[in-house]
Amino acid sequence: MTAATPHATHDIHRPTYAQELLNLVETLLPGTVLQPGFLVRAAYRVTGAVDERGLRRALDDVVARHGALRTLLLRDGGTLRQQVLPPMPSRLTVTRLAPGLSADAWIADVTTRPHPCDEPPLLWAYLGRVSDDEAVLVLVAHHIAADAWSQDVLTRDLAAAYTARLHDEPPLSADVMQYTDIATEDRGDKWQARIGEALPYWRDRLAGTTDLGLPAETPDAPPGPTAVHPFRIDGALRAAVRTTARRARTTPFTVLLTAFVGALLPPGDAMISVVTAGRIPSEWDTVGFLLNVLQIRVEHSGSRAPEDLRELCPLVDRRCREAYANDIPLAPVLAENPHLLERMTARDLVAPVFQMIVRPPERPAARPPALALDRLALDTQPPLPIPMPFLWTMRWDDEPGGYVTYDAHLFSAAWMERAVDTYLNTLTELVR
Repeated sequence: MTAATPHATHDIHRPTYAQELLNLVETLLPGTVLQPGFLVRAAYRVTGAVDERGLRRALDDVVARHGALRTLLLRDGGTLRQQVLPPMPSRLTVTRLAPGLSADAWIADVTTRPHPCDEPPLLWAYLGRVSDDEAVLVLVAHHIAADAWSQDVLTRDLAAAYTARLHDEPPLSADVMQYTDIATEDRGDKWQARIGEALPYWRDRLAGTTDLGLPAETPDAPPGPTAVHPFRIDGALRAAVRTTARRARTTPFTVLLTAFVGALLPPGDAMISVVTAGRIPSEWDTVGFLLNVLQIRVEHSGSRAPEDLRELCPLVDRRCREAYANDIPLAPVLAENPHLLERMTARDLVAPVFQMIVRPPERPAARPPALALDRLALDTQPPLPIPMPFLWTMRWDDEPGGYVTYDAHLFSAAWMERAVDTYLNTLTELVR
């Protein structure tokens, strides 16, 4: 973490459990979390004239609203703290795209530039003008300050702030749950009692899991570059997943996860790390790294026959419900189960990580926004590095499909293509 000199002691706060998790990952795998490429990004097509002054002021309002974007992580010996700096100017870079330069190439250029985590604000905006009435807006945030959910919050707030600025209305309010508020609640009596109640469940579920994992194609290979393999789910299969979930009184997520277990994990005792949004309703408008990880452990036969997959689905559903009922931050779980760290960093039996991108609930705007942002797919963009060797991501609400982000030294592109084909075939059998 940065060793920056504090500006004012009253701006220094205890970390959230999620920040402690990032600190632990950085300690175990130096240069994975604090490096300037550990980012989240989003790109939007903007139709109509864009007032650059109004956009810059709106970005200023967004930076002032969300303290996580103005936060430094400080480490003094073994003590981690977060320091929230005062409101500051935002970053906006405007470029006139040269004729012949594709939007994809420009997006790749701006999103793979260094974005240091110790130089707040940790939000960078790039406006690429195609013409006077067409542009591409790219928002890049360092991952220590934002996650996928945060991206949607930032986009919504930016549109609202821009609309207010164009109408000479008061700036966006900062009256929103802050990351530091969550850090305080983490250590409050209520959360500490909940953690204490849930820890026995996790001690039981995590016992004897050291040798569980997904066999790497090239075990113990040195760390390699991050690669990504995108895939699509067609409309018919998507509809069948929804129907199967409804009939089984479960969720599409459970059906998708069941197919993952049946398709890719060795038969017998299996465990998957499931990434969650890590938010309760009071935190839906909060920007910050709030992701949490739950360990789902399940026995399965390895059979991909439809009847066996349909028997596996309610078991996965039950294990997920148990885990969510005992949902507490991963950091105290790791403190109680240090062997889990070895499993999560192993490079022979890799810990498979599964997530579904969840969007914040939409809130009707009082009027149409003056900044209409149409999200662009980033499937063709270079992968951003992540501190895990195998992450399977599902997208469901828009652009249905998914992508696998993986260490290219542990798995080959051919292996990943076979894995995705097996997954889609297994999912088809499950919902048949």
